[in-house]
Amino acid sequence: MIRRTIGSAVLVTALSAAALLAAAPAQAIPVCKAGYQCDRIYYEDNTRTTVVGGSTKFCDGSTENWGRTSRYVATHQAQCNPI
Repeated sequence: MIRRTIGSAVLVTALSAAALLAAAPAQAIPVCKAGYQCDRIYYEDNTRTTVVGGSTKFCDGSTENWGRTSRYVATHQAQCNPI
């Protein structure tokens, strides 16, 4: 009887944890801070070995995009030099 109760408790805990993980919101892409150049590199999958696109927001406010976007992204920011 105790084994069945413990087994049931473990199963309920595992299912609850799986439901919480499945319902977790996707991570937002960080916003580029004022005074920074931001580069985003998009990858084919979570191994991040194959680049499929990119985007750069330059210090003067212009942007350049190439390729395609995906959900697998790395963002890098570098402070602009003051004029």
